[in-house]
Amino acid sequence: MMYQSFPFLSKSEKREMLPANKISNLLSPTNIFQNQVSDTIHSISLNFQLNRPVYHFVSHNGKVISKYADNGELISITKEKALYIAKENLKITEKGTVNTLTELDQWIPRTRFLKHMPIYKIDFENDDESYAYISSLTGEILATNTSTERFWSWLGAIPHWIYFKDIRVHNQLWYQLIVWLSALGFIMVITGIFTGLVRYKKKPKSKFKRFKNKWYNFHYYFGLLFGTFICTWIFSGWMSMTPFSWTPSTSLSKKELQLWQNESFTLDKFTSAEWDNFTHQIKNTNFQEVNFSYFKGNIFATAYNHDYGTLLNLSKPKILPSIEDFNAIVESFPVNNTITKTTLLTNYDNYYYSRHNTKKLPVIRIDTHTETSYYIDPETTKVIYKCSTKNRVQRWIYHGLHSLDFSFLAWKRPLWDIILIVLLLGGSVVCFTGTVMGIKFLKRKQRKKKHGKRKRRKTNQTKTY
Repeated sequence: MMYQSFPFLSKSEKREMLPANKISNLLSPTNIFQNQVSDTIHSISLNFQLNRPVYHFVSHNGKVISKYADNGELISITKEKALYIAKENLKITEKGTVNTLTELDQWIPRTRFLKHMPIYKIDFENDDESYAYISSLTGEILATNTSTERFWSWLGAIPHWIYFKDIRVHNQLWYQLIVWLSALGFIMVITGIFTGLVRYKKKPKSKFKRFKNKWYNFHYYFGLLFGTFICTWIFSGWMSMTPFSWTPSTSLSKKELQLWQNESFTLDKFTSAEWDNFTHQIKNTNFQEVNFSYFKGNIFATAYNHDYGTLLNLSKPKILPSIEDFNAIVESFPVNNTITKTTLLTNYDNYYYSRHNTKKLPVIRIDTHTETSYYIDPETTKVIYKCSTKNRVQRWIYHGLHSLDFSFLAWKRPLWDIILIVLLLGGSVVCFTGTVMGIKFLKRKQRKKKHGKRKRRKTNQTKTY
């Protein structure tokens, strides 16, 4: 899992697959979604499918609607279209077999995919043996993976996260299973360390031989060396599930979002004047996707072309938000947020970072006297991360202890790799020897049980005679 996690398609990866085109004959969202003009917008975007512009609208209650932007018709995805979309976006020319899924499978086990049912699964006959999953609701690629990713997932992420489909599709069951197994494992390791320390006080029979049984000796000494790390790994994995909901949300609250936007973002905000401003600013421009946002009563559009984003103001062209605008809104939040520092981050800090460099930079960080920091993407005008004191504690408890994501180590490769591999090997020895000891113990108990039955049977026979 250090090098290959469960195959997950990020928003930026999805966007990078999309074809780039110029707009023509484009209707406004207000005209397209006439029955939803009063619905609060969670997200709305514009991209292309098989050279046709498509709007993807998600309401605040999770309803998803995708329509063609040139005539307002609901998109209709057939097996043939799904195959064409997958080939175009993944740049695959080999033959593919399309299957219709009516339930989740191993590589899309999350319940958030249910609204896209039926889903078209395409099995390509290329060298990578690629799978692609296409939504019948939006026509978007939901997930992709290769045979190599699937192989390493079965060895790593799936057993580690208990990501078996029949368990993972049940969110509450999976959550409770992880929480209670982690808690039980933590108690077992603590008792093991305590027992080992008590035994340590006793004088060994000979050097490095405290037990007659070799498995006991291996388990004991490796446990002394690596027990603390095993304990912190299990504990940090437990904390990653935020049991008891002890950490606050990293997104804006409803009240904060309302102040950030100035009012609810609804489709009727796209007036004819603002739409004319958009089409004028983006004409003759190739883009892969446009995401719309709402800040301080103004509609903004971020046009992406190969990870390069251009921010456009539809309400007031050529006027873009300043750091002072962001500061003013944050100070208006209902928690008395007096700003202590504002920083333009061009490098990651201890709380906003990615070891694989997938998080966006630069971002604006606004620190307040309530020990809450707001990370703002100036490319989209959105708060992408809200970090309070408890979130900071959780970052160190989870990522710090679980992945050794400490600044003095995480960025120093291959030192980080070597240390983690050594610790993992030591932990594996402890687990393996403990398992062997457990199996041997059960076998002994079974033998004693059988021996006792035979003895009682002979005694009964003797009494009979």
